[in-house]
Amino acid sequence: MKKSLLALSFLPLFSFAQMTSANEPAIGATATLYLCDSNTVLYQNITGSNVTWDYSDLLGVQELTKVLKVEAVDLSTADSIFMDATKKYSIGDLLTTYYSSSSSERISQGNIFSEQSLGTVFVNWNVDNQKLNNYPFALNDELYDAIDGGILSANPLVPIDTVADGGSYSTIDGVGTLKLQQNDYTNVIRYYITDTLNTVIYNAIFGEQPINLVREWYEYYDYTTSNLPIFVVVSIKLTSALLNNESTLVLSKDMPNDYIGLAENNIGTFDLYPNPADQVLNINTKGDFNYSVLNVNGEILVKNTNSKTLDISSFSAGIYFVKLQNVKGVQVKKFVKK
Repeated sequence: MKKSLLALSFLPLFSFAQMTSANEPAIGATATLYLCDSNTVLYQNITGSNVTWDYSDLLGVQELTKVLKVEAVDLSTADSIFMDATKKYSIGDLLTTYYSSSSSERISQGNIFSEQSLGTVFVNWNVDNQKLNNYPFALNDELYDAIDGGILSANPLVPIDTVADGGSYSTIDGVGTLKLQQNDYTNVIRYYITDTLNTVIYNAIFGEQPINLVREWYEYYDYTTSNLPIFVVVSIKLTSALLNNESTLVLSKDMPNDYIGLAENNIGTFDLYPNPADQVLNINTKGDFNYSVLNVNGEILVKNTNSKTLDISSFSAGIYFVKLQNVKGVQVKKFVKK
């Protein structure tokens, strides 16, 4: 059964409903989020106060996770190209944002991101930095900003080393409840930011080619849980005469109830019964296999057994997962202990 994470009654509500310099994640902050189905709905139009975003049925992608982390800039590395940046915020291996902050604002000096056609791309806003948000930043606050600098990609097929400009927009567009796979988070704000990059690359056959690149992401924060986001959606869309690509990354704090992917298609029949169960859980599958049992935090409770019955009489009531493995792959299913 899901549990609701309620606001602590002795803390004022407004402290949860805005971004401030005090709740900006500190250097050293990390969070591991589960990779989820990128085809999920985005709820672009679910905005305002007391709204609900329901991702409780969102599927995971195998057992993959991505780490969010905030680190200090290391001037002995490639970080040194981002002048005046003091911190970097990474979302897995997709996007790293370089920034500095004060009590009144957060400013980005550039970013490094991965794009399927261009490879690793360095964007340096060294002419006109990107302002990400003011402090405090609350519901319906908006920020528009022009950005200017350069773009570099070492991809041998599409090399880039030229100027770039564009614009960005950020806002807190919603406050309310975020329903994830295991919990309802009731003190959530949604931070939305999009930026557009325009540049021109040269191709030996087609000559100069304009490129338009749009990055868009939603970050859901529950400051009663963490100063890092608990749910993230990031998309990158590249448009040009030669290249047209779009990729999306969806990350969730909660362990998914079930998974999509090759394993689910190939592993064969895998059923749990009865479900919910009280004393014994039966595992119905064919062939050689082994399985593990995990709780909602991803901790392994039973490891690598191949018995088709599981004694769960000592388990506390709640949600658990059976991870089945055989030569064809991995599949995960949820069961409930009564």
